Amino acid sequence: MPPFLTISDTARYLGVCPKTLRRWDAANLLKPAFRTLGAHRRYDLAFIKVLRTPTRIPSSLPPPAPAPLRAITYARVSSAVQKQRGDLQRQVEELQRFCHVHQWQIVKDIQDVGSGVNDARQGLHNLIHAVSRGVCDLVVVAYPDRLARFGINVLRACFAEWGTSLQNGAPFFI
Repeated sequence: MPPFLTISDTARYLGVCPKTLRRWDAANLLKPAFRTLGAHRRYDLAFIKVLRTPTRIPSSLPPPAPAPLRAITYARVSSAVQKQRGDLQRQVEELQRFCHVHQWQIVKDIQDVGSGVNDARQGLHNLIHAVSRGVCDLVVVAYPDRLARFGINVLRACFAEWGTSLQNGAPFFI
């Protein structure tokens, strides 16, 4: 084995999923030895082997509280008229309420004004960049078509590869 492991190899070695390693990194519980130029995590094999050594945890300690899921909300309207009517702001508020009810930590609110067919939206690019950097566990949208009219399954698959899921907040928009 090489002296440094990818996040997938480390997760397999420890018996957890890569998403868990990203959470541990964010919570400063297990940091990678370094990141590559492409920002990929690399873990020191020798240190990971030490982690696999069984330890006895006193039963009197309570289990640690799970960290809340980190969410990015994404709201979009098609035109400036819809934004002026307050449609964008209502969408943002509903997404925030949806996250609050589920006790998800909102790490970023992203808003766009533009057609769902337009793939040059700055907010969409910011979202993809944030997800690819492991900033969140969830992307929350009112409806999938708010994110994109076409290619939503491609985005969903890319997000999953980066350890993020797409959450539909539509029940709040009835």
